[in-house]
Amino acid sequence: MWWTYLLAMVLAGCTSAWQRHESRLTAAEASGRYAEALVEARWLVDNAFQHAPAAERSPAAEARRYLRLGETAGKTGDASAAVEALRQALTLDPHQAAAVRAQVDRLPLPAEQRDRFRQEFAWNSAALAPADNFFETAGHNPECWSYQVREVRLRHHRTVQTADGPQRQASYDARPWRFDAVSRRWQPEGMWVADVGTETEPVGGPEQPRYRAIVAADHEFFSDGGVPPCHRSGWRGPYDALGTIFVAERLP
Repeated sequence: MWWTYLLAMVLAGCTSAWQRHESRLTAAEASGRYAEALVEARWLVDNAFQHAPAAERSPAAEARRYLRLGETAGKTGDASAAVEALRQALTLDPHQAAAVRAQVDRLPLPAEQRDRFRQEFAWNSAALAPADNFFETAGHNPECWSYQVREVRLRHHRTVQTADGPQRQASYDARPWRFDAVSRRWQPEGMWVADVGTETEPVGGPEQPRYRAIVAADHEFFSDGGVPPCHRSGWRGPYDALGTIFVAERLP
């Protein structure tokens, strides 16, 4: 039987890491082992740059991997991970709007939360590829939901030298505010918290959305969880590609 073992070794050597993980993902999906499938789907997303064949390195191919990751995450009950994957898929390939909407509709979410995500994807889809915007919003009043933001005041705004080179730093104090969709009123949700966080950006490096937004929000308001359609016109942004970071001079 030594030749059988030898043949198996030879075949394994001819199979790339990419092919092995793709096969494991397909097998796990087919047998309903979604926790295992999620691990494999994440591996394909995280390792495409190094291991994917040339045909799998386009934005469209990457978007399909994120769609598969979102589908698998939804089947494990991890709606948060699924939504994040769908955001990435729509950003990479706006023409996937129909597939994204279909997955949003299947997520294990309360109706109010699902409607909120549908609205978020509607804005992004309309902006990125209007002809492919399958999120129907026309003819409806802008939807409102409760959400929380932070009032910001910069504590320190400076440039420092780090081991990786010069870096801009913005540390800040913050106070939480919450909009209640039932009463349509804003209320503070606590006192000012000193030195609540620090955002950074390398000097001469790529712009960092959170750093840019926090600096812009000095003595203003900052949201990093998206804003409802009824208040969208009152917020500047988005500062990020996913459409979640906004700044406002005053609360809408």
